[in-house]
Amino acid sequence: MTRRDDQQTPAAHSSRAVTIIDVAHAAGVSRQTVTRALNGMADVSAATRERVIEAAHRLNYRPNRAAQGLVRGREIAIGFVVSDLRNPYYPELASELTRLASEHGWGVMLCDLGSDRTDARKRLETIVHRVDAIVGHVANPEFSDLLASLPTVIFDAPADASGPLGRAVIEIDYRPGIRAALDHLVAIGRKRIAMIDGSGSDTRASDAPVRVSGRRQLYREHLREYDLAWSEASEVSGIDTHDGGIEAAMRLRAQYPHADAALVFNDVMALGALKGFARVGARVPQDVAVIGIDGLNIGTLVTPELTSIALDKTELARHAIDLVDGMLSGRIAAGQAARRTITHTLIVRESA
Repeated sequence: MTRRDDQQTPAAHSSRAVTIIDVAHAAGVSRQTVTRALNGMADVSAATRERVIEAAHRLNYRPNRAAQGLVRGREIAIGFVVSDLRNPYYPELASELTRLASEHGWGVMLCDLGSDRTDARKRLETIVHRVDAIVGHVANPEFSDLLASLPTVIFDAPADASGPLGRAVIEIDYRPGIRAALDHLVAIGRKRIAMIDGSGSDTRASDAPVRVSGRRQLYREHLREYDLAWSEASEVSGIDTHDGGIEAAMRLRAQYPHADAALVFNDVMALGALKGFARVGARVPQDVAVIGIDGLNIGTLVTPELTSIALDKTELARHAIDLVDGMLSGRIAAGQAARRTITHTLIVRESA
C-alpha cells in the first residue's frame, strides 16, 4: 500500500545547495550557457567560459553529473547505500532497483557502509563524486554535508526529515503491519507476546537506532490497545543479525519463559530466533509463535516457514527510481520536498 504526497515545500534557504541558476545569475549568462561552458563546448567564447568558471568556483558550485551526462551522452549512475550487505534484505532490494534503473538506461553503484562510522563516511565520500543521485537508508544527519548538493532519496526516514536530507523521502509506515501481526497472534490465542528488538545494533553507521525505537514503540502501543500484559522481561534486544537472533531468543526464553509469541525486529533475526528457541527446547509455533519483519524470500527455505510482515521491495524500488527521475528532470525542483509512504502486508506461513 502506498501513500503519495508530492506537494513540494521549500527547504530552508540556509541549507540549499548552489544551483546552476545561481551560477548563471552570478556570471550574467543563461543557464544553457553555463552548462555548455562547464562542459567545454566549442561555441562558448573563452571570456564567457572564464567568467562562468570563476562564478562557479566562487559559489562552490558542484556541476550536476546528470546534466553533464545528458550533454555528453554518459550513462546516469545511482548510488545505492546500504548499512550491511550481509542482510539479504539489501540484495533483494538491489535486484529490484537495478532492474528498474536499467529500464531508464541507468546504472547502479553499491555502497556498503558497514558498522564502523569513520569508515562509513569514507565509503560514502568515495561514491558521492561518482554518481548522479543517492538512494538508501541515509537519514543519519552525520551525512548531511556529503549529500547536500546531490539528489537524494531516503528510505525509512524520520517523520520530521527536512532540508537537504528531506527533499525526497520514502517513509516506511510499520503501524499497519505490526497491527496486522498482533491481530493475527491474538486471533490464534496468543496472550503473552514478546518483542525481540534490534537495538543492540545502535553502532551501525546508517539509521538503525531510528528504525529500532519506532518498531518497539508500536509493539508497546498495540499491546496496550489489546489490553495484553507487558513487562520489561517481555522485551529483549540484540544485534540485528542471525546470530543476534539466536542469542536474543535464548535470553528471552530464560527471562520470560511463559512467552507464547515473539515479534522480531527483522526476518534475519527471526530466522536466528527459530534456531535459538529450538536450542532451548521451545517448539515453533506450538510453544512460541514467531513473526518477522521484511518478507524475505529466504523465509520460505526454512522449517517452519517464517511468517512475516512483508515490504513490497518492487514498490519501494519503483518509488525510488521515480523520485530520482523527478529530481534529475526538474519535475521535483531543487530545494523542495517530496514524500511517499508505503506499508507492510502480513504473510502467514508456518511459524505463526
